[in-house]
Amino acid sequence: MFKSLSLFIIIILFSFNNVYSEKLIINIESKYDDGYVMLGIYDKKDNFGKAKVNEKPNADIVLTGTVIKINNKKATAIFDLPFGEYAIAGFQDLDGNGVLSGNFLGIPREPVGFSGNAKVRFGPPKWNDAVFQFKKINQEVLIYLDKI
Repeated sequence: MFKSLSLFIIIILFSFNNVYSEKLIINIESKYDDGYVMLGIYDKKDNFGKAKVNEKPNADIVLTGTVIKINNKKATAIFDLPFGEYAIAGFQDLDGNGVLSGNFLGIPREPVGFSGNAKVRFGPPKWNDAVFQFKKINQEVLIYLDKI
């Protein structure tokens, strides 16, 4: 009876491993010391890269996100997330309007950045260029914001 109960408890503990969350630390660097950074963390390939310039960010397509003040051209955001596969997109809201400002062609006028240092080329980067594996306790990711 004791062995059966012990085995049952071990199975239960391991089954909760997928819902256990750890800290993902996102270090943000920019050339500019103004405004706030708006970050979105994506867990679905189909949602990544759907944000548009001059439009309010759509909270329905991100797993989670934050708005954080830039100080001395740097900021840090910490998220409690389960281990898994993610991509991060962010922009620095220099004009304070809450949207990624862009020109009439849809090219951002404010600094943008993505995990994996994925580059913007004729549109947002692809999921495969920005995706990373979150699999370490207190894992750090760098997002560098720059104008295109």
